[in-house]
Amino acid sequence: MITITTTDTSPKQERRRATIVALSIADITQGQLQEGQDLDFKREVNLDKPEGKTRLLDDVVAFLNRGPARLIVGVEEKGGRFDSFRPLQGDPDKTALRYQMIIQDGITPAPVDVQVVPLHLPEGFVLDIQIPRHTSGPFMNRVTGGYLVRSGARNLPIDPGVLRSRFVDEVSWMARLNDFNADEDAGIAAGDKLVKRQAFRVAILPREHFDQQREAFAQDDRVRYPGPIFHEHSDPWFKATEDGHEIYSKDMRSQGIERLFVRDDWFVHAYAGFAIQQLSGEGRLGLYEFNEAVQRYLKELAAFFTDQSIDGPFAVTLSLMGLAEDEHFGGWFKGISTVRTLRPRLIEAVDDPELVGEFLRRVRQASVYG
Repeated sequence: MITITTTDTSPKQERRRATIVALSIADITQGQLQEGQDLDFKREVNLDKPEGKTRLLDDVVAFLNRGPARLIVGVEEKGGRFDSFRPLQGDPDKTALRYQMIIQDGITPAPVDVQVVPLHLPEGFVLDIQIPRHTSGPFMNRVTGGYLVRSGARNLPIDPGVLRSRFVDEVSWMARLNDFNADEDAGIAAGDKLVKRQAFRVAILPREHFDQQREAFAQDDRVRYPGPIFHEHSDPWFKATEDGHEIYSKDMRSQGIERLFVRDDWFVHAYAGFAIQQLSGEGRLGLYEFNEAVQRYLKELAAFFTDQSIDGPFAVTLSLMGLAEDEHFGGWFKGISTVRTLRPRLIEAVDDPELVGEFLRRVRQASVYG
């Protein structure tokens, strides 16, 4: 049997810039924007005074460590909502560039995707400081050495446990995911609970894994939690197991075909047997149905992490394995046993469209359909 990973031979693309939706003056004056974890209005920022620069950097750092968010400079607020404009004067582009340089030079690591955009008024302009989500944190104010995070409408020091979890070497992060995934795959192969045929597998390691103070997933004494499922006909719930909780379901013949394991340290491993079907009545491979099921399942996993207040980024790997276990089915993937993402990816959400799309393309390219 041959295990393949396809190689992308297309020209290398430039890094995709992270952005957030632009605002207009009308969006601000409507009064729907509310200060909080993703927005702050500033009447003015005095960049000619050290304390003015420091407060600006504190605000941007706090949002970066929470993200995404924006600061709007030149707005008077009342009760956290727009009240009136206090327009800035001078050259809008030069002012925006000055803010941009202070932010880039005053924060470590440099937040390369923060943008400062002037919004023009008849009597001046306001600045929309756009702060998209960044994965390279935690971010520090270089002037004070402080690490802050936005909580409601306030900036708070980052908890030491959370801070330690954010100083994780990416190579070590990926290596740990690979080790955990290999151990879990080996356990499944050696056991008899799940069918040993083709299966879709997902391994996820969130950054919270490295936070020693992060509590494990738990169920209330009186409440059982349903969880994400790949095969929609099943309706299992989490049960306690060694080192964590799992969802385990069987088919009509009492074969174990699906398992979702959430370890106490938030490593997650998913196994869905018979994930891609041979539709004998139609004489085709159910690629379309597989694509739909994968996208739905990963969205459910993303919603699960959101419900548990587990934020990104996540290290993720996807694979479709055991394609040659059944000789009849293996004809759809001639000489190929496994298709997987080329390497673990660090993404903000486990249903990241780019990652999912890349994996599904690999599956199709490995099949007889090319």
